[in-house]
Amino acid sequence: MLNRFVNLCLGLLACATTSLHAQSVTPDKEGMDLDALDWTKEIVMGWNLGNSLECPTTETEWGNPKTTREMIQKVREAGFNGIRIPVRWAGHVTNTQTMAIDATWSARVKEVVDWCLAEGMYVIINDHHEEWYDRNPFYSTQAENNRKLKALWTNIATYFRDYGERLIFAGTNETTVNWSAPTQEQQAVQNSYNQAFVDAVRATGGKNYYRNLVVQTFACSPYHGLNGFTIPADKVENRLSVEFHYYDPYQYAGSCEYYYWGNAYKDKGKILTSDTEVTQANLFDRIRSTWAAKGLGVVIGEYGVANHYTEADKQTQQENMQYYLKTLVGNARQRGFAAFVWDNNAFNNGAENFGIFKRWQNMAVGNTYFLKGISQGAGVEYKEPDTPNPDDPEYGEEGKVIWEGDALLDWGNSLQLTIPATEFTHQDNTLQVILTYTQDYTDYDQIQIFYGDWSQMTPFSVGDGTFDGAFIPSQYYATGSGAKHVTPVTFGKDAFTVVQQKGIVIQGHGVRLQKVTLYDPIKASVPSIIQEEGSGQGIYSIDGKNIDKPQHGQVYIKNRKKYIAD
Repeated sequence: MLNRFVNLCLGLLACATTSLHAQSVTPDKEGMDLDALDWTKEIVMGWNLGNSLECPTTETEWGNPKTTREMIQKVREAGFNGIRIPVRWAGHVTNTQTMAIDATWSARVKEVVDWCLAEGMYVIINDHHEEWYDRNPFYSTQAENNRKLKALWTNIATYFRDYGERLIFAGTNETTVNWSAPTQEQQAVQNSYNQAFVDAVRATGGKNYYRNLVVQTFACSPYHGLNGFTIPADKVENRLSVEFHYYDPYQYAGSCEYYYWGNAYKDKGKILTSDTEVTQANLFDRIRSTWAAKGLGVVIGEYGVANHYTEADKQTQQENMQYYLKTLVGNARQRGFAAFVWDNNAFNNGAENFGIFKRWQNMAVGNTYFLKGISQGAGVEYKEPDTPNPDDPEYGEEGKVIWEGDALLDWGNSLQLTIPATEFTHQDNTLQVILTYTQDYTDYDQIQIFYGDWSQMTPFSVGDGTFDGAFIPSQYYATGSGAKHVTPVTFGKDAFTVVQQKGIVIQGHGVRLQKVTLYDPIKASVPSIIQEEGSGQGIYSIDGKNIDKPQHGQVYIKNRKKYIAD
């Protein structure tokens, strides 16, 4: 009799959880037509239900009211058609071996998801603030964390398996240790989390086999992503998106040390000249050419600017925040990125005040400048990327500006500039990376170049000198702090082959960088007018002279394409 009672209790407990042991089913592609790039393009305005379902145990313990359908309707009426729902599952796990989830919590998340879908919105649910793994990205904990993460996502994915393509899953959030640059170990562990998540969801079958999934860079940083993110292996093509978060420059948008942003406002007050409209556009272009060009969607899972102003110039500063959001959302829309603003229902003056809708006041708009800026940026239309012909000269007399601003190099405390491998794909080692900078130091100065995955320093040349990845301007030029230089950097053939695969990262100390340009002196010297084909062999020297007998090993031009004679 006792055994029957125990078995009955165990049976009731199993019904009260979302269990790991649901079986995989046959893949179901019906209604799952959008690939990752198409899904992200659909997001006109995205919004985060911040500081609610990701609270430690209950959704109201951080001061927000319980989410209602009327709240979701107000968000939709304001123009948002996408919603990201951060969810913390750890406080509702009933068994840490199977990672079974309390059925009441699963049903609550489902209720909010259903309200969003009923309003015609696109929805992301993620795994948020799970400190058991996202604060422990180490080899010593990797195996156990991946086991639990796969079990957790097996349960979540099984529960939502029959949902259509407007619902997608995001595997992790901001994995970090102390917000500094990650080690190779930490990057590798985050990459393994992404793989474990993808494998777990795909294994559940059904619509999950084709569902769009979102994987994350380390700390959801675009810079760490460009330096060390690895695309997970997937069973289906073009159904993955990469997520990063954007509160840059943090001194303006996050910690509120600056009250103005962008060159358009530099006459109003002090701006951070190293991070402006140009910096943002260049970064987004690099992200597009690095990930979207490979069929990956791009999700800005969080972005925003903390409400901050001085009474002396409050209106101008509020208009500046509107301009910042307009620019950010416009840049995202133009490139097909899905951007979700962070809204935590906080409306004071200073850091962490990202509120838009007042949830305790029937979702009244509490910051009209924020909403106006997002709405204006959302009006920017998607633009297909330019597809330059690799046979044509890419760089003219001025070269191609990769980055421009004013940023002190100070190791991990300041700018670490990534130039992705795609910038070097159709080039050869005649290409120069031209650094324009000022020496700015009290102790020493140095410029370092690493391969893009930080695996080792890149050997390079400056003039007749060769350097093992590190260059000291004050020694080379025999100058002191305050001196300005334009330094062309070139790579040997072997080093350039690796650069074409990994890209490069520029960092250093005691140097204030102003501009980085890619310049090919051979392509730039190709005459703009070359004789018509049919004259001789149509082969020309670099200075445009017709050549009858090319010499072995020399560089020539034919059909406007550079080649080396056999």
